[in-house]
Amino acid sequence: MKNIALYELNQLDELAWPETYQGITLDSPAMSVFTDFKKSKPIVIQADTPITEVEQRMIEEKVRLKIVLDSAHKFLGVISLDDLNDQEKIKRIASGIERADLCVRHFMRTKEDLKVILFRELKRSSIGDVVEMLKANGLQHCLVVDSQEHQIRGIVSASDLARGLGIAMNLSVSPTFFDIFNEVYSEAPLFKAYG
Repeated sequence: MKNIALYELNQLDELAWPETYQGITLDSPAMSVFTDFKKSKPIVIQADTPITEVEQRMIEEKVRLKIVLDSAHKFLGVISLDDLNDQEKIKRIASGIERADLCVRHFMRTKEDLKVILFRELKRSSIGDVVEMLKANGLQHCLVVDSQEHQIRGIVSASDLARGLGIAMNLSVSPTFFDIFNEVYSEAPLFKAYG
């Protein structure tokens, strides 16, 4: 076993910061705010998980979206905290589902209902391109698919974009790409405007 020595900390006063979030602008590569599932474990949940448990977990984990898997770990769709609002719960109960039986499967957006970004296109895009495209589609999250590998490669989110661009957002409400777009373009001197 190797003996690891301890040293005095008296000459250092600088912190290391993640390179991906330094100096990001709308011209920066979109990859700088991309959550790559080959580098970061995807946040998943089983389709049969009770809704009360899902909400609690998401709040505790400070996540607004989870990827839904079946019992064989195959991708079924996504669920967000926004999908779990009281109005949606009332609709399900009115359709005949008992409150105690409500689970992820009843609220998730299935893979057939989702639009995705291709990984090869994301690699050639800027953050401004992503903000524009997602704003036009009114999305807060968008999955990224590697069509060559036939895999869901990762995700881009409004929260990560806002954080990367240094935009102060109300954290109790998930920022939309529309919010980011408005904030970015109201800060005209800081960011280059796209025509």
